[in-house]
Amino acid sequence: MLTAIVSFFYANNLSAQLEFPEDKVSWNFTVVQDGENATIIGTITMVEHWHIYAAKLPADSYLIASDVVLKKSTNYKTLGGVIEPKPHFEHDDLADEDLFYHSNTIKLKRKIKVLSEKDFTLKGVFSFQTCDDTHCLPPHEADFEVKIKGVAKEVDVEGSANDFSLVSGDETTDKNGNSFVKVNNEWFQVPAGNSSEFYKKYLSLGGKHEE
Repeated sequence: MLTAIVSFFYANNLSAQLEFPEDKVSWNFTVVQDGENATIIGTITMVEHWHIYAAKLPADSYLIASDVVLKKSTNYKTLGGVIEPKPHFEHDDLADEDLFYHSNTIKLKRKIKVLSEKDFTLKGVFSFQTCDDTHCLPPHEADFEVKIKGVAKEVDVEGSANDFSLVSGDETTDKNGNSFVKVNNEWFQVPAGNSSEFYKKYLSLGGKHEE
């Protein structure tokens, strides 16, 4: 009985001492989009006295850099690497190492150019190692997803079938903001005051297009 009681309290005490990276660092990913240009924004919050290392570290550093990796996709192309605020800096005399790190709440960003005409889900991985003044926890990776709006390709001029050769969907706009829809493999300009969805349905039901 005594052995069981001792084991019980030992297990509880050990459990109370366990620390996990996700208990010290939290994250939330969102997107800000302006047409084909989109910015993936990770809001990263660290509990008091804990930090993560910068995304850009000296080449000879033994520290584990934080990173936001976007999984490859034909729906977009990445523009540059991780954008981060200016990190804190201090020199560790004991290890003779320069430390670059973030604490409190920061934003890590990645920029992309949208190539898809259809909406899609972008998937990525946020990776980091978190430490306090006395010790570090194991490196951690967290998957995330954000929703991206597709962008219709623009056409240069109106009327010619060649203008629409690169458009994979059945809706597009030209550089002047005019909308076009495809019905029965033929493109039509949407008259002012009509939505693309309405005009496609109107034409598919036998409505006559007025030049």
